[in-house]
Amino acid sequence: MKNRYITYVFITVLIIAGPVLYAQQNNNHKRDSGIQISVLDLTETAPEGYVAIKTVKLNTPLRPDSIYELGFWIFGPQPKVKGYSFPIQVFPSNRSDLVEPNIFDLVSPTTDFPKLEMKPPPSYTSKGHFTFVIRPDTLYHYMTIALRAKNSELPPIQLKSDITVTGIFVRPLPEIKEEETEDTTESIAESTVPLPAVRAESAERAERAERKLINSNKSYSVAERELSIGLFDHRNIDNDRVTIYLNDDILVKDLTLKKQKQFFKATLRPGKNTITLHAENLGEVAPNTAAILIKNQSQEFMAVLESDLGASQFFTLIYNPD
Repeated sequence: MKNRYITYVFITVLIIAGPVLYAQQNNNHKRDSGIQISVLDLTETAPEGYVAIKTVKLNTPLRPDSIYELGFWIFGPQPKVKGYSFPIQVFPSNRSDLVEPNIFDLVSPTTDFPKLEMKPPPSYTSKGHFTFVIRPDTLYHYMTIALRAKNSELPPIQLKSDITVTGIFVRPLPEIKEEETEDTTESIAESTVPLPAVRAESAERAERAERKLINSNKSYSVAERELSIGLFDHRNIDNDRVTIYLNDDILVKDLTLKKQKQFFKATLRPGKNTITLHAENLGEVAPNTAAILIKNQSQEFMAVLESDLGASQFFTLIYNPD
């Protein structure tokens, strides 16, 4: 009886929400997007490891001198016993039959690790609406919404037929005007740091500033200032590349994670210190995951961080000298 009641409620919600979502999709096309779209009957072929769910054609192409937002609702069937979770990715492309696989640095999710996740009763999905920011490097006429699925695992649902994507919109974001700054040519010329190094450091800081910082809510107290940090991939080796920040300084730059631990020396400042994982790529399986081992003469502990190209996760070390 209880299961029948849950099923009745679920169907009722779909009946009520369906017209609303349909109307919202139409309204988005007319009011919010600024770009008219056409949903294609056939989806594009997604890169290996992904399943294309929905492809739309843009009547006005995305241009490399602008920034855009793509939003949509995505739903899957309610599982009875075993839940499922699939990371979501968006692929811009120039042709209706070809998806560019190397676009991860062009597309950034506005939420942390977006995924379609459904759990059996009494738990249900917590979020069905997602948005992505797109920074084109060329003209793009098509957008494909895809799910990451491991080839070695049999999904509990039919991804192409059981997943619903609706309420799709694409719209340009307002340009951010750069503030005028004082001419610092003279001070830079007098600096002991060569000009190319200054520019490179500024670019790295700007790129890092664009990513959202996510607190892992992990905090550890240490009694020694000097310690060793070991980095390794504790899961399947999939060519993850990372940069590790200690506070605001780069501790390890563009390191490819291996099964074996790679150790680096670090010096803490008194009080609070942060260790941040900055993903240089997503490896073969997103997100980028790194195990970080902290060792000194009297302590040893490990933390695992996950980051992608839009967000960097960190944990805290508290140095309390005796």
